[in-house]
Amino acid sequence: MRGPGLGPLAHLVWGGRWAPCGAMEELLSRAVPRRPVYELREKSPAPVEAQCAEFVRFYGGLREPAQRAALLDRLAGAFGVDHGEVAAHSANLLLLRQQQQQQQREPGALLQAEDRLRYALVPRYRGLFHHISKLDGGLPFLVNLRADLLESQALKMVEGPQVRAIVKEFSAPETEDSNKIVAAIFYSISLTQQGLQGVELGTFLIKRVVKELQTEFPHLTTFSSLSPIPGFTKWLLGTLSSQTKELGRNELFTDSESQEISGVTGGPVAETLKVLLTSNEWVKSEKLVKVLQAPLMRLCAWYLFGEKHRGFALNPVANFHLQNGAVMWRINWMADTSFKGITASCGLMVNYRYFLEETAANSAAYLGTKHIKASEQVLNLVSQFQKNSKL
Repeated sequence: MRGPGLGPLAHLVWGGRWAPCGAMEELLSRAVPRRPVYELREKSPAPVEAQCAEFVRFYGGLREPAQRAALLDRLAGAFGVDHGEVAAHSANLLLLRQQQQQQQREPGALLQAEDRLRYALVPRYRGLFHHISKLDGGLPFLVNLRADLLESQALKMVEGPQVRAIVKEFSAPETEDSNKIVAAIFYSISLTQQGLQGVELGTFLIKRVVKELQTEFPHLTTFSSLSPIPGFTKWLLGTLSSQTKELGRNELFTDSESQEISGVTGGPVAETLKVLLTSNEWVKSEKLVKVLQAPLMRLCAWYLFGEKHRGFALNPVANFHLQNGAVMWRINWMADTSFKGITASCGLMVNYRYFLEETAANSAAYLGTKHIKASEQVLNLVSQFQKNSKL
């Protein structure tokens, strides 16, 4: 809805009336805080709360997707990063690096130049969003705004419900005393709001669900996930292939394990398993399931505990729970015998247990020193891997 021949910013809805884009420009100038010079970055006053609230009302009054997209485009273009400043800081950083390599500069000058560049790369509108998040209703507003931005980029509108943790809730039978329910197992944590895709809210969701469950079941003391292990089979097959190619043999299994596996499959371990593990047919053999249990349990423990990406757990689900302060608690054999469970993780699943009084310390240790808190069962399996398997 706009006048003939006018662009989406020519007139915007404001308080139920049509307002010219000049009003929008004035609003942005007032609401988006000026970025202070580097030396005063810690002392800049916060914008007046009313100015942030005015932006929220203004944006909320825009009914047309094109108007919202145009406003966000203007916000990014006029109140984003000063590219000239970024270029100047980048050039200075390169110069200082060359001088340091020639031992003409102290390291401190280079570190300060890096910090100045990082500061210049922070868009000005970030300050507005930061202060909006502190308003009542500010976080839902930002979630919806982000959804608008994602939808605009995709050139389509997707309607979705509000963010929530999806929890499979099973009411206790009427004959069962709810006071006897002491454990809660979380199968999955999902985000249904478009604007929250890619935003890390795991800790918030988990604590929210725990609080609600404790209200209903006050005797709950044990909180744990039952999590899939995506990528384990792929990692295992890749490791088998690389060892066979480089060494002409595999060193993941002991000699006795290799003999047992070959006795069941009738062929070389590496080549046979590379075929079998790509389907779910192998679980139909009770003998094969039995002989593979011990080696796959320890290999899975190593995959979760020992395989890293930049120092953190390679497995994305493990990384998620460890960041939230969970303990890698128990690896479960044949816990998911669905086609997906068998082909993705050889039927294995893992519990990440949350000790509520320890989550903050565990999270800090993992994020700070990359230390993984694990149970005795997991550590024993890792020890078995280190003793019996080689990568």
